[in-house]
Amino acid sequence: MILDIRTHKMILMIVGGTFLLIILTLLLFKFVLIDNKTEISDSDDSPSFGEYLSWEKVNKIFPKYAYATVVDLDTGLKFQVQRRGGSSHVDAQPLTAADSATMKTIYQGQWSWKRKAVLVQLYSGRMIAASMNGMPHGRGAIEQNDFDGHFCIHFRDCKTHGSKKTDLAHQMMIWKAANVFEQQLQSKNREDIIAIFFTAINEHELNMAGKLIGTDIDVKPLLLELAAIADIKADEIRHIEGNKYSVEVRVVYKDSKRELRKNLIIFTANQEPYWRIEADSIIPLLDKNTGVVSRSSMDSHVDEEDLITNHLI
Repeated sequence: MILDIRTHKMILMIVGGTFLLIILTLLLFKFVLIDNKTEISDSDDSPSFGEYLSWEKVNKIFPKYAYATVVDLDTGLKFQVQRRGGSSHVDAQPLTAADSATMKTIYQGQWSWKRKAVLVQLYSGRMIAASMNGMPHGRGAIEQNDFDGHFCIHFRDCKTHGSKKTDLAHQMMIWKAANVFEQQLQSKNREDIIAIFFTAINEHELNMAGKLIGTDIDVKPLLLELAAIADIKADEIRHIEGNKYSVEVRVVYKDSKRELRKNLIIFTANQEPYWRIEADSIIPLLDKNTGVVSRSSMDSHVDEEDLITNHLI
């Protein structure tokens, strides 16, 4: 009988020990494996970028009538499109009304000529760096998609159908989508840097603009003030001497409908690995009360090919 009791106690100890071992294993799984899984998940949420692929190659793998998914780099929102035409870039249309609604959400509910950095995912799964504008224009053949016309998607080295020139704003968005923006800046001269700076402000890409301002100050307060600009266009960039440039700009502030013409004196600085603009040069741009009212009409976003409306795509 004593033997039976001892045996029973031993069995209970073994069972209890096994149960405790299971509990410890589960706790180890929770605090180690699950935590590791969380870390992996966080890294997976980091932004992805597209291939910096030339238009010559894209034109072959994304042919007319092919379907694709457009992913907005900033928001992650995506919608389906079909390529309907375009010889120097893609003319596309959203497939459905829901796709059009998503595209409009990307533009804060207002159709706009502003360029957006996007990824174009092809049927093969390849993700290509691209830029789109957000304005229905011309004609379109897809019905019941709540999109009156088509819109443009540019890739590396694409050109407008009218001027047959590359569009700087589109190319900058493609650099962003391919994560090669600062790499591209390294090959640009001072005039290029000035043009890219004002284009970045015009496209409301303040992070891009910030990378082009001299590194001797905290640029965040300055960028917050630059956010008050609705539209700006550099009409003329003229070298004066040394690192000094005269820049004629037209600017519209968000709280005003007036278009003002200003002459800015811009100083550049060679701060490796690329040229930058001295912050003091930008200060006069923040003054909303100076400048001459411009009589011209600034629409710096309209592509020349957008005026071509005599064909269905």
